[in-house]
Amino acid sequence: MLPEVTINNGWSTRYTMIEVTGLDRPGLLFELTATLSKLNLNIASAHVATFGERVVDVFYVTDLFGAKITSATRQATIKRALITLLLPAPAAAARPASAAAMG
Repeated sequence: MLPEVTINNGWSTRYTMIEVTGLDRPGLLFELTATLSKLNLNIASAHVATFGERVVDVFYVTDLFGAKITSATRQATIKRALITLLLPAPAAAARPASAAAMG
């Protein structure tokens, strides 16, 4: 299942809505919120749902001034960061170093 990130300014008069869909894993919610914080976004509300191993998280955010995220460039940066976070790690990187060395 490929991860998806949708950014929508039409569903709220006050916030930008970011919907994240992908495979769940331990620590994912922390990683998502930390990434949004590093992108200088304020999370006003988060709605978290898990369906088996699939996660659907919706965040209502603003920039640091309380405004919606309207810049297409900024939206693309947010999307790219979240998609990268949701992509599975390459198999070699996921193995412990000692296992990789053994071959």
